Amino acid sequence: MIHPRDFTRQLIKNDLGPVVEVPCSYFKDFLNYLWDLREIEIINPVSENIAIGIASGSYLGSGKIPILAIQNSGFMNTLNALTSLNQIYNIPIFYMITWRGEGGKGIDAPEHDITGEKLLKFLKTFDIPYQIIDEKKYPRQIKNLKQIAKKTKKPVALVIRKNTFESYKLKPKKQKYEMSRLDAITIIKNNLKNKAVFISSTGFPTRDSFNVADSPDFYIVGSMGHAFPIALGVSPLTRRKIVVLDGDGSSLMHAGGMASFDKAKHKNILYIVLDNESYESTGGQEAVSGKVDFLKLSQAFGFPNFYEIRTSKDLGKIVKKSLKAKDSSFIHIKINNSDGQESKRVSDVYSCEQIKSRFMKNLQ
Repeated sequence: MIHPRDFTRQLIKNDLGPVVEVPCSYFKDFLNYLWDLREIEIINPVSENIAIGIASGSYLGSGKIPILAIQNSGFMNTLNALTSLNQIYNIPIFYMITWRGEGGKGIDAPEHDITGEKLLKFLKTFDIPYQIIDEKKYPRQIKNLKQIAKKTKKPVALVIRKNTFESYKLKPKKQKYEMSRLDAITIIKNNLKNKAVFISSTGFPTRDSFNVADSPDFYIVGSMGHAFPIALGVSPLTRRKIVVLDGDGSSLMHAGGMASFDKAKHKNILYIVLDNESYESTGGQEAVSGKVDFLKLSQAFGFPNFYEIRTSKDLGKIVKKSLKAKDSSFIHIKINNSDGQESKRVSDVYSCEQIKSRFMKNLQ
């Protein structure tokens, strides 16, 4: 394994940076080190397609090759900019791409089956020179890839495997709020059980929702940022209340989806954003949600009702009130992280096809 300090020094030695990152658990120790020591500038956009834009702008302003640290599924989000920006304007990027699902189907969570099996084929298809990280050879690999990027002025990639980095933990944040995510979802589902249908975002919102109650929800295991757009598609086709359980990071990842919200057409949505101001499942790195005014965001996109929640008592009242409301509501809940508690994955019990079928049957 590689200590994050040693790896970072090789990046500095090769004059690479800043690190523009969208977190992955394979990166957590490396990113924790960067956030703690700040030896290289680190930037955390809400999505990979924005990250590649920021990285490209950094190169245009400095002539220095930036690092884009992302998951392999997130690499797919960058393909439009890759082919219509970087590769035609000759803007180099030093990709660091984690290889989730290495080995193919069944090795990792189901959302990584396809990109895990085909990552190297994707890199070849898009003409990206790459190397798979080697713990003994990585200094030379970084140097060689940097030289290729500098010469060709095109993106290159260093593929990061599981357990590449030695452990580096951040100091736990002081808990500021009354509820954890699990606490909040427990209150929500206890009040709305059998009275609504649920769509939950990938990661901990889906895990916690499943562990609170195994109801026939649309549990999303991947496709981060798509919970609310899915609800927009379902909403006009049912009279039932649709409860969206989203995280702050996934809510902002595709915030433009809220521009398609039509209060006259979508009257039955309870959009709940569970905000812990961090990417908890990837090590607790800071998210940008602490700088976002969700009240103004909800108003800008036309939500008739908005509620800011910090206590369990208020949450119970507002959930009941929103259930009876004739219009949709945006509910923003400030929560703490889960103190290391990790809920069981829904994909250990149901396949994605089964999740879909149960949800559709419940709708009918």
